[in-house]
Amino acid sequence: MKNVLASNYEWQERENNQEEIETLAKAANVALPVAALLWERQLRTPAEVEAFIHPTEEVIHDPFLLSDMDKALEIIEEALAEDKKIMIYGDYDADGVTSTAVLYEALQIIGADPGCFIPNRFVEGYGPNKEAFKKIKADGYDLLITVDNGIAGIDELAYAREIGLQVICTDHHEVGEILPDADAIVHPKHPDFQYPFKELAGVGVAFKLAQALLGEIPVELLDLYALGTIGDMVSLTDENRFFVQAGLKQLAITERPGLQALYRQLNLDASLVTEEMVGFKIAPHLNAAGRLGSAEKALALLVTKDVDEAKQLAIDLVAINDERKKIVNELVLEADEQVQPFLNDKVLIVAGENWHEGVLGIVASRLIEAYQRPVIVLSINRSKNIAKGSGRSIPALNLYDALNAHVSLITRFGGHAGAAGLTLPLENVAELRKAINNYAAPLLADVSTKLPLRIDLTLHVEEATLALIEDMKVLAPFGTDNPKPLVKFSNVRLAGIRQIGADNSHLKATFKEEEATVEAIGFNIGHLKNTLNMSDDIDVVGELSINEWRNQQMVQLQIKDIAVPNKQLFDLRGESEWAKFCKNLTPSQQPDLFVVFNHPTFVSEWADKVTIYDVTKDVLPTQAVETIVIVDMPTDALKLDEVLTVLQPQNIYARLENPDNKGLVVMPSREEFGEFFKFVARYEPVDVKKQHPAICQKLNISKNNLYFMTSVFFELEFVKIEKDCLVINPNAPKHPLTEAPTYKKRQAIEALQQRFVYSNYTALYEVFWGNDN
Repeated sequence: MKNVLASNYEWQERENNQEEIETLAKAANVALPVAALLWERQLRTPAEVEAFIHPTEEVIHDPFLLSDMDKALEIIEEALAEDKKIMIYGDYDADGVTSTAVLYEALQIIGADPGCFIPNRFVEGYGPNKEAFKKIKADGYDLLITVDNGIAGIDELAYAREIGLQVICTDHHEVGEILPDADAIVHPKHPDFQYPFKELAGVGVAFKLAQALLGEIPVELLDLYALGTIGDMVSLTDENRFFVQAGLKQLAITERPGLQALYRQLNLDASLVTEEMVGFKIAPHLNAAGRLGSAEKALALLVTKDVDEAKQLAIDLVAINDERKKIVNELVLEADEQVQPFLNDKVLIVAGENWHEGVLGIVASRLIEAYQRPVIVLSINRSKNIAKGSGRSIPALNLYDALNAHVSLITRFGGHAGAAGLTLPLENVAELRKAINNYAAPLLADVSTKLPLRIDLTLHVEEATLALIEDMKVLAPFGTDNPKPLVKFSNVRLAGIRQIGADNSHLKATFKEEEATVEAIGFNIGHLKNTLNMSDDIDVVGELSINEWRNQQMVQLQIKDIAVPNKQLFDLRGESEWAKFCKNLTPSQQPDLFVVFNHPTFVSEWADKVTIYDVTKDVLPTQAVETIVIVDMPTDALKLDEVLTVLQPQNIYARLENPDNKGLVVMPSREEFGEFFKFVARYEPVDVKKQHPAICQKLNISKNNLYFMTSVFFELEFVKIEKDCLVINPNAPKHPLTEAPTYKKRQAIEALQQRFVYSNYTALYEVFWGNDN
């Protein structure tokens, strides 16, 4: 059965060998959940566990095992001896600016006075640039050292050498079939060398060069190592794990005025710095400068010694990042509107006039999270007649191959399976959308397009304790190849739920299992409040953390994904619930069908807003739908059963309005029937039309019930009409009241009311689905 609230990701639960895990827990003296996490990371012996939890300097590799390290040192030492000018050529992201800062300070330590050049995304673009090299040479520089780039700059580095620059290329990106023409290439993946660890970030390569230059580990540069490595999301294993652990400690006591100023601007407690703080707070501010313009302020923040300058730079970077977030949010909304007509596409392509190129990758990532399919986001430049942007993909589709298959439509592109950048003529955008969807359709036809979500532990709520979180901290720092553990809670209920944030975009919830509860927060999923019931059995996946409020610590689950495996009923019988539902109704988030039994006013008012099935005149759809709204109270139980059988809804919003506004139907009691009959017998002939106010007052009944009982008596021939007045029929046959057609109709309506109006949530759920769940 299809989930009502389906998971956004493809949940992958691990199958662990419980017996081996218990053995490991005892042998390594760690908590059982921690042993499970270690076992999943292929750490199966106490020695392996110890080496992972407490890495030592033994894990550090000799920098001279890197390609051309000897040559690089020889060139730099020669430059120093001959007083040659050295230029460091970096990149505009966090890894690039930290790489630049590491080599800049290392060269200063050995007596050099290097220059730094960070290319501008919108002027020079990514990587080596001939015009930039030409200017560098004209400014009198002799030695060019690239950091975090260069390995793909075949033509550009050849040009640099042609104009008389010596070139040392240090990089960590994928090595192509052709290597650039450089005097030295320092790269962990160089095909002619076997460096033991291939996953250094750009800053890691620069750090290894600094280590070789200084003849020791430059401890004062470890904070930069941690910033760049976490920011670039490379593997946090091997020597990266050791250096990042040490670097986080260095960040907690850093004396860099720029980082101290940034901490203050962001209200961060430096003593509590973690990889999450770096990844989600500090690194984004370093990245933001390069996304919106020049990254020079990010570099300056890292290397400045001036406290006043540091303060202003921190203020500027916070403002730039705020602007970046604002632009991203605006573009996501615009792009989301463009997506709606193409929801059946396997690959989504959206394009906007002059969208900011620096954030298109972030927008693509946000859309891929929302729609779980490959996304390409393009910025249109009409003056140049081009569209330029970024794409992100899912494991089931290699984006590089998909673009390469349609290279005739594209001016240029680059990237890999999961991400790519591209430029194409504006007139080719529509054709690319069609072609790439035709290409992707067979590849994605029989596979899940959801992004994978690997679940580490399945817990009961009572097991989510502060002690467990503390135990799991021995695995930190978390990141690529050592992700923060994801835990799953199954069949929990809501104890509370609300939207938070200025725009209600976030979700605050409390989940309970028996007597135990856990607080939870979900960012950018505030809309799910309207798709969760207090009575739902919920599966939720997230990360455990400690939330401190007023000096009290409590466990908090940061929600990653939610699923409700059972059918859902949303009770909208109250006016306020219906008003909230209507307020939150949007074109992209609305039920499939509104079912109307006898409510012409609703049909006329809503016909152009939603899809309506009018039971009185429309042909019943033949295909099942996921979500329906039952607008008014059914007038025919059999017809309702037919609708539910055919549509098979997994999700019902029950408004059940009484459209004629006559109120609820209440059957008169047998005593009231008897009293009315005695009244007619005593006062006949009785003119009901003229005397109804007095009769109603005398018998204490409503006008509606007076006419109802009159109809029943007449149908059963208990009374006759003579000159518009009621008289007793002396020859009346004996019939029970229930034989009168009017009585039967009233009984049926009363039964429907009992089912739909008076029933509680559980009873109403049974009406629609019974035990079929």
